[in-house]
Amino acid sequence: MESKVFSLFRISLENFFKTKFYLGIHLRLQPSEIDNLDYYEYYYYVQNLKEHLDKKNKSEKEQQEGAEEKMSKYKKGMNPSSMANNFKGPSMPNISMPKI
Repeated sequence: MESKVFSLFRISLENFFKTKFYLGIHLRLQPSEIDNLDYYEYYYYVQNLKEHLDKKNKSEKEQQEGAEEKMSKYKKGMNPSSMANNFKGPSMPNISMPKI
């Protein structure tokens, strides 16, 4: 039983230090502050940070897709064949010559 409980709280040291680093960077927490957090506080900080970053990534992806869509519409409008069809050359002025 004890080994099962212990295995629930296992985390690789590499992942722990990466997570600690992200908390320091994104939440501007000092390493000593992170070390003093209770497990549940640490857990909720990580969950909230993950949700925040997921939302941020999703909105950035949507913005990028919207920009790409606008660019493709713009490029379609700049197609040389469609430009030639829409181009209207200048007309010659109507000049009457004086009679001599």
